[in-house]
Amino acid sequence: MALNARILNGKLKWDLGLNVSKYENKVEKLAKGAVLTDYVGATYLTKVGQAANLFYGYTTNGVFSSDQEALSSGLQYENTNGVLTAFKGGDIIFDDKDNNHIINDADRQVIGNPNPKWFGGITNNFSWKAWSLNTLFTFSQGNDIYNYTRMQLESMSGYQNQSVAVNNRWRFDGQVTNIPRAAWGDPAGNSRFSDRWIEDGSYLRLRTVSLSYNIPVKTPTLKYIKIYATGNNLFTWTKYLGYDPEFSSSNGLYGQGVDLGLLPVYKTVQLGVRLGF
Repeated sequence: MALNARILNGKLKWDLGLNVSKYENKVEKLAKGAVLTDYVGATYLTKVGQAANLFYGYTTNGVFSSDQEALSSGLQYENTNGVLTAFKGGDIIFDDKDNNHIINDADRQVIGNPNPKWFGGITNNFSWKAWSLNTLFTFSQGNDIYNYTRMQLESMSGYQNQSVAVNNRWRFDGQVTNIPRAAWGDPAGNSRFSDRWIEDGSYLRLRTVSLSYNIPVKTPTLKYIKIYATGNNLFTWTKYLGYDPEFSSSNGLYGQGVDLGLLPVYKTVQLGVRLGF
């Protein structure tokens, strides 16, 4: 849907443009049940009756504040030797979907959708005498992002550098925090693919803003002289914790909404003079 209107038509002219787009997809038929696809630690679910490639993982409910709280929950996980082990204080509280007190693949569910509900742009064109101001805002609303970069920087399972967020990790009984304990190799699977790493990717971005001035000229050679200043990607309003909510790690369906730490779009400012002969 597109809408264009002149809001002001006096000495000051203001033209406003708005375009909003929406798309949906739904799987109608599959040869063999649901399809699970793994990509950089994430799992996608493609299932009849749903959109293709939804994020599929565990839901969480905070961190056990003590060993006693973890023991009282009765929750266990299966270690690499196939032995059931009780969670400890500082471990993530994973939702037990099937209520068997064992956290495993059967407890996974849809935890996000990389497809936006709406996306589009807003243009504004102002003109007054020899001055003109043009802006373009772009937006996306309702899409989820798997912050793979943050998962690497907050997993606390190896010797890699970590972000400052892990300074708030669980360290002692009774501590209330949303960052689990540090454990070599992550035996409890605290960093497994879950809604911990799914973030709202909605944003509003000032894509372009340009201010120009036409210098009056009356010569046989020059038709006009315009001086201008243009800025690109100057501001982005978003709750996303990564560098940039607008990216694509893949041109295909798989990889949508996965932040691999790609370079963000950069800000530019350009000053210029345009001559018309």
